[in-house]
Amino acid sequence: MSINFDRNNSQVMYESFIGVDSESLLDKKEEFRKHQLTYEEKELLKDTLKTDTLNFFYNGILSFAEGINEAFNKRFSWATVELYYSLYYLIRASMASKGIAMLRCKSMYRLFARTGEQPYSTGNKKYNTTHEGTISHYKDLFGQSDILLSNNIEDQDVYQWMMNAREIVNYRSAVFSEPNCLDIWEYFSQSIDEGNFTKVLEELENDPYVMCFQEEYAVIAVPIKRLQQTISDLLDASLLSDFSEERLGVIKKALGYEERNLHIMTQFF
Repeated sequence: MSINFDRNNSQVMYESFIGVDSESLLDKKEEFRKHQLTYEEKELLKDTLKTDTLNFFYNGILSFAEGINEAFNKRFSWATVELYYSLYYLIRASMASKGIAMLRCKSMYRLFARTGEQPYSTGNKKYNTTHEGTISHYKDLFGQSDILLSNNIEDQDVYQWMMNAREIVNYRSAVFSEPNCLDIWEYFSQSIDEGNFTKVLEELENDPYVMCFQEEYAVIAVPIKRLQQTISDLLDASLLSDFSEERLGVIKKALGYEERNLHIMTQFF
């Protein structure tokens, strides 16, 4: 079995600017941190970010589709994990669509695709891991403009709340809870039993950012609103039309879009 894999285009591109690869990157950490983009490098990075945008978006919306499919089948533990991952990838897609590369060199750095820019990070340990580091950078940049960060669920912002829900499933529980579910899934479990889950999904999509801050709805409401925002970001960047029909078909199949007679994200589907 081959263990070769493709890395994010923007990471590989930036490494080429300073003449390193993944194995030698840490040996040139100072060059990584201090390199300033030339005009030509900025243009190359912008092009690679377009590809990364579409790839992250695909990962995000496919994770969303698979999470919703798991919910339909009342496999709520794995649905929690999939829906969290959808948030992470959709945030990456939105940032890339705005010309922001997230780069890793032990910690997570952000880099604007602009002439003269260089990677930026902090010494705070919450920026060390790929997921928390990325989301922390996002909140630094968009904490005042993202409506999903305008309120909390209890004492946590929605992204931290979703991360915590995922960690409960992955790291703090000895076993998946099925056939039972976490309290955050009880409303949806009942709606599935009653046969109106498809209607609930439409209500969450049309909700004016109220239900996403309520714990009984948030595990699905937050990813739905994040997906709406990322679709809007890709439209603004004139990238949504570049999304392939083949990938769209995979997503619709994973979601059971036609079989379940769904009417969500109609601007995309």
